[in-house]
Amino acid sequence: MPSSTRVTRFRARLVSVVVLCCALLGGMLSVQPATAAVPVGDPNSYHVFVTKSRPLNPLNYVAPDLVYYPGTSYVLRRAVSANLQNLFAGARNAGAPLSVVSAYRSYGEQAGLYNNYVAMYGQAVADTLSAKPGHSEHQTGLAVDVGNANGSCGLGSCFGNTAGGQWVAANAYKYGFIVRYPDGYQSTTGYTYEPWHLRYVGKSLATEMKTRGIPTLEHYFDGSNPSIKTPTSLTAVDSAGVLWSYPANWSGGFHSRSRVGSGWGGLKAGFATDWNADGVQDVLAQWQDGRLTLYRGLRAGGFQAPITIGSGWGAHEITVGTWWRGSRYPSVVTKDGAGRLWHYANNTGGALSSKDRGQIGSGWQNLRLTLADFDRDGNQDILGTRTNGELVLYRSNGQARFIAENRRVIGSDWQHVAEVRAVSGFQGPGSYGLTGRTAAGALKHYPITRNGWGGSFTVGTGWQSYRVLE
Repeated sequence: MPSSTRVTRFRARLVSVVVLCCALLGGMLSVQPATAAVPVGDPNSYHVFVTKSRPLNPLNYVAPDLVYYPGTSYVLRRAVSANLQNLFAGARNAGAPLSVVSAYRSYGEQAGLYNNYVAMYGQAVADTLSAKPGHSEHQTGLAVDVGNANGSCGLGSCFGNTAGGQWVAANAYKYGFIVRYPDGYQSTTGYTYEPWHLRYVGKSLATEMKTRGIPTLEHYFDGSNPSIKTPTSLTAVDSAGVLWSYPANWSGGFHSRSRVGSGWGGLKAGFATDWNADGVQDVLAQWQDGRLTLYRGLRAGGFQAPITIGSGWGAHEITVGTWWRGSRYPSVVTKDGAGRLWHYANNTGGALSSKDRGQIGSGWQNLRLTLADFDRDGNQDILGTRTNGELVLYRSNGQARFIAENRRVIGSDWQHVAEVRAVSGFQGPGSYGLTGRTAAGALKHYPITRNGWGGSFTVGTGWQSYRVLE
C-alpha cells in the first residue's frame, strides 16, 4: 500500500464509491476456495499470511536481512530485492520500465500513515486504503509498490491499464511476486484494487497460484490441508504398500513427499481424481480381487472410510477422466477381457452408473489405455499403447464417442512406459503433458503442446518398485 502523498487527490475521488464498489464487485466475482494450505503465521516465512484479522506476531516485528534496493533509499528483504531487480529487467526489456515507489515500512511508519488516512477520510474508508500497524505486508519486508518509471498514473488504479501494469499482472509470478490486491476481490481482501502492490511469496507459490487461477492469498490459505494437495501432485504406492504423495513444484519437479496411507499392496491400478467434485483429490482404487473402491479425500487431511462402488473388475483395464465434455464428475472408460471398450458414467460423485450408451469400441485387446487431451481442443481423447510400442491417438468428439477419422500414430517405443497420467500445470501456467514410469525405473514427463510433443525429460529415478496412480 502506498506511502506517497501524491495519491491523496486520487484517493479523495475514490471515497464516495469505495463502499459501493466493494459490495458490487465482491458479489459479482465470487471464487470457490482453493484446496491449498493452512495459513502461515511465521513472520520470517516468505509465505506469512498477514491480513486485517491476522496481525504479525510480534506486532512490532522487524524483518530480517533488510537491504537497500540498488540506487534508492528503499529497503526490502534480500531475496525480494534480488528478484525485484530481475523483474524490473524483464519489464525494461519488454518496453515497460518500472521503479520502486514504496517498500519496507516499520511499525511506527505504518502507524503514522494509517493515522493520516483516518484523519483525512475517517476510519471506515481508511481501513480500505491502509493497514493498521502490525497488520501491514510492508512491515514484513516482502511487499513493494511499483510504478511506471516515467511517473505516469502514480499509485492509481489506472496503473493496471498501462503497459507496466499489464506486464506486471501477466509476468510477476515468474519472479516470485503476486498482485496482492486484485480488482474484483475487495470484499475478500478488505482493500481497494491496488495493481501496484506486489507481494513476494517465492516462485513456487506464485507459479502455483497463477497456474491454478487462485486470485488472492485469502483463497489460497483457506485452512485446508488435504493429503493430496492438488491434481498436479503425483501419488504412488511402494513395494511395502505405503501410499505417498509428491506435491508439484510447478516448474517440472516435486517437493518432498509425504506419507498418506498404508495397506495398498493389493492394488491393480489407482487413480487420483476429484471424484465428487468438492475441490479435494480422492483416490479410486482397482484391486486385484476385482473390487473398485473410492477413498474420499478430507480437507483436513486423510480419507474417509472406503466405499465399494463396484465388483467384478478384475479382468478390466480402466482409465479415469472427463470422457463427456462438460461433465461435472470424472467417469470411467474400461476395456473388458474381450477387448471391448465401455463407458461408465459417474452421475452423482458416488457409485458408477450402468454402462453408458453401450459399447464404444472393440478390438482393444492389445492396447493400454490413457485419457488425455492430446490435440488440446478441450476433449479428452484415448491414447492407446500397442505391444510394439506405438502410441495411437483416438480422438474424442467430447460426447463419449470417437471422431470418425483414421487413428493416428503419435509416438513410438512406449512399450517401456507404464502407468501414464495426464497432468496440467506441471511446468507452470498453461503447460500440459503426460508423466509415466518406465520399466527401467525412471519417472519421465512428456510435454504436450498445441503443435504436438515437447522435449521429454526425466523427473526422477529408482521408481522400479513403485506403482504410480494415474
